[in-house]
Amino acid sequence: MDYQDYITDLHLNLHPDQIERLPKWYEHSKRVVDFFTLAYYPYHMVQCPGGFKAEEEIDSELMKEQWDFIKDCLGTKNKTENYISFIGYEWQGTGEDGDHNIYFKNDQQANIQLSPRYQDLVKLFQAQAVIGIPHHLAYSLGNRGKNWRTHDERFSPFVEVYSHHGSSERDRTNLTMERHIHMGPRIEDTSVVSGLKQGQHFGIIASGDNHEVPAMVKNGRAGVWAAEYSKEAIWEAFTERRTYGFTDSKISVWMQCDDHPMGSIFTTDQKELALDIATVANGKIERVELYKNGELDQIHLGKLATQTDTNTPVRVKFRLECGWGPNIKFFPEFNEKIWQGELTVDGDVISVEQVYSSFDNSYEMLNKQKVAFQAKSQKNGGDHWMRDAAMRNEGFIFEIEALPSAKMSLTINGRQEDYLISDLLRTSHLIVFEDEAKELLKERVGLEKYYRSDSWYHNAYKVKLYQAATEEQYAISDQFVVPITKEETSYFAKVVQSDGQVAWGSPIWISKV
Repeated sequence: MDYQDYITDLHLNLHPDQIERLPKWYEHSKRVVDFFTLAYYPYHMVQCPGGFKAEEEIDSELMKEQWDFIKDCLGTKNKTENYISFIGYEWQGTGEDGDHNIYFKNDQQANIQLSPRYQDLVKLFQAQAVIGIPHHLAYSLGNRGKNWRTHDERFSPFVEVYSHHGSSERDRTNLTMERHIHMGPRIEDTSVVSGLKQGQHFGIIASGDNHEVPAMVKNGRAGVWAAEYSKEAIWEAFTERRTYGFTDSKISVWMQCDDHPMGSIFTTDQKELALDIATVANGKIERVELYKNGELDQIHLGKLATQTDTNTPVRVKFRLECGWGPNIKFFPEFNEKIWQGELTVDGDVISVEQVYSSFDNSYEMLNKQKVAFQAKSQKNGGDHWMRDAAMRNEGFIFEIEALPSAKMSLTINGRQEDYLISDLLRTSHLIVFEDEAKELLKERVGLEKYYRSDSWYHNAYKVKLYQAATEEQYAISDQFVVPITKEETSYFAKVVQSDGQVAWGSPIWISKV
């Protein structure tokens, strides 16, 4: 059967004090992901003696009122719009089993249960179409990390390997779990790899654990492979573990073996089989890794660009990033920047992907050769207690088909720069709005001369065009040959881009008859 992939954020938390934002979040999601999922967050911070604050469940009456509002709002939209949504809530319990997002196939049958233990939830929902997705697994056992001893494969068909918290793949990866340092450190025994080694069967996703902007790119998102765009088909993809996850911009991962799709458990009489893997990234793929029972088994390296014929069109992707700017310690009012631009190419614009951290990114295809876009970069921490205060640049990934000698023009905030496609393939490029920074330093602090460029360069807005990758570098079909034994063995693929972005595909489990 042929499957189409659809992406979403399976960990978007709506807090009690954010309930009025639901319509805005829903509309934003329609622009950036293929379907909407919401995990209502029925907890809040309470004041304790001495100024300390702790988290607890909200009032049951307020919870019911807000939950009914969510069900009514999304239930109405499901009936009137061709945009699929699933509702759920975050469950934490006593912390002994790990945190899970509980999702319902049928909105109107959804009912919040804040039982103390995971097994209670499994029992309560056993006759319903409900799933519970573990997240930030690798925190310590008993302290909101995953308890594999109580895990139920039917109730939890896949797990969240990466989010705003970091990577729960295992306790020693370069993707740390330090964003919420107070919950750490991470450990091995509760990790995703530990679950696989214990013989558990589950798919893999990534998703934001995002409390402010739906499907924020840098926090990870999920992909599902479904037979069609319907709630029934997407739910079937959930339960059959046809899922994948990626850390940043979209990297799709597909794997099959002997006509069995990712997520399958099967037996064979063959001595060895080929695992077929297909991935489409947003930049140059550095390597595709194959993991056997959670451990690295084989590596295939990505491809070098081989375009030599300057008379043949080439398809490329490159990333445009806007931001940086004045240091808000000295210039606090410069915490946001609006970017207006147009990109024109002597060829075709094939696709545009938004790389966003706010509600203000948008683009419009004016024709096959021209795209207009807007973005807002930020340098503020916001007002929500879970908000990420890091600098947020904004941007887009453009996919273009043109001759290597073709010209591309970029006009952004009144400044125009021209490049050849071959220039984009050769290296990265930087546009620095240094004159604006010089005027700012002159006006505010009277600084006109300095023995080096620091004062204005460090406070200048910038636009970076990352080095482009060719289609053969960002779209790869690969094959790994593996031996088959009587002992059931899990295999999953991990894709690593040259810029450090990562994607994981769900495993396949194989044993010999």
